Amino acid sequence: MFTQVTIIGNAQGNWEQAAVGLTIVFNDTCKLDSTGQLTKNLINITNGPFAGIEARFLVSGLTDAEKLTCSLVEIAIELELALDCWPSTGLVTTVLMNQQAHKLDVARMSLLPSLMRDVNMPMTTYLPCMVHNWLGERRIALTLSNSNLNWPELHLSQPDAHQVLPDNGSAASMRHFAPLCPFSLLKKIHKQAITEAKECEDTLATLAYLANSNIDIWLQHSNQEKLLSCEPLFFNQTPELTSSYWYLVNHLASQYLDAIRHRLAYCQQVLSLKRV
Repeated sequence: MFTQVTIIGNAQGNWEQAAVGLTIVFNDTCKLDSTGQLTKNLINITNGPFAGIEARFLVSGLTDAEKLTCSLVEIAIELELALDCWPSTGLVTTVLMNQQAHKLDVARMSLLPSLMRDVNMPMTTYLPCMVHNWLGERRIALTLSNSNLNWPELHLSQPDAHQVLPDNGSAASMRHFAPLCPFSLLKKIHKQAITEAKECEDTLATLAYLANSNIDIWLQHSNQEKLLSCEPLFFNQTPELTSSYWYLVNHLASQYLDAIRHRLAYCQQVLSLKRV
């Protein structure tokens, strides 16, 4: 058991090692002392592929690193079953420390990294974050029950009614979509993406509508079954082996994805609060 642990994710922003207890960082986002070693009470956890090793995780800065590594692997295997995807190191570590730490603080980690692609990124290049089921990870994170867990960035604000996003459809087309269930529209996009590898103007217009739609219509239609069915739409665990849905690698389409996921994640959050 650990007395006090601070987990610092890899989101943007400066960070400082906690003054009390252990601080955990990921993938060499670390601070070294004058001898080139990790500073005292700082643990770095790296996933295997990032470290260039066959093991799932590499733990540095801890005397009994092997024990922690084994615990991480056990948790990751359990989470994989719930996610239908290998979990992120951040979620694995948080779930484990939620069980083992008397007090746990989590910072710089919302479990919702951006899927927006840079205009110069080739379609053959994938975003590293695309390999994880982030909506599923948030689903699990929202179930963590520990009065000593402090994770403010996990809780999202309500999405704006009108996002400043490229609008690929006319006002008339937006009115055309308005009466329709957003989950039905997403399901239609998914079916189209399974059979077609190229962008479609109608689908881009649908994505634009969904990204700019009012959260109330999402909340009106949302339930756990529908939210679960949306999780596979936003990740590809093995992009180097299997083709990704075109909207995940298309520059314009990817500009809408974060706003859509925000709405789904917010519905997920509302439902989780109702179950408490």
